Amino acid sequence: MSRMMLLVMAGACLMASGCVAPHCGGFACGPGARCDDCVPPWVPHCGHYRQRLDDKVTRMTALKCAWHGLESYRGRCGGSVSGDFAAGFEQAYLDLAENRTPQPPSIPPSKYWSAFYRSCAGRPHVDDWFAGYHAGLEMGSQSGVSRFNQIDIRSCGLGAEQGGGVRAHGTGHPYGNGMTASSGPGCSCRAR
Repeated sequence: MSRMMLLVMAGACLMASGCVAPHCGGFACGPGARCDDCVPPWVPHCGHYRQRLDDKVTRMTALKCAWHGLESYRGRCGGSVSGDFAAGFEQAYLDLAENRTPQPPSIPPSKYWSAFYRSCAGRPHVDDWFAGYHAGLEMGSQSGVSRFNQIDIRSCGLGAEQGGGVRAHGTGHPYGNGMTASSGPGCSCRAR
């Protein structure tokens, strides 16, 4: 779907539904919420969940959060980082936002599989990627990007324990895309 068509549909949806969302700085804010750079933008949905669109918004927001996190990291650590470090850092944010296992993979991305990267000259690049991934996991976990894949529930019948979550993937959930359901405030779930 073209970008123009998406914008036309979004505008039509907003006009037809009377949807008006409070915005500040381009991001939707709920009552009492504060806007920051690591909040996905509000996207009109016309009452239907659009997984492909949501996946793109999640990915773009995770990358934006990673860039801001990387700038903060550079400021704290006094300088620049390599492109390999930045790539690992960004991948960690993406993995957190997309509900992948929050630990470094056992092998680096395929870019690092060539003979050069397997040599002593290329090894520092691989090490930088893994160092960036570790730093990205640490900062991304604190930024809230890992909450992008959670849906708050208000019913205790789905097996969500206090503070825990249930994976929707593979459970017959209509939006089984790897999201996690977590019990919201005021929901006290007990094991029976």
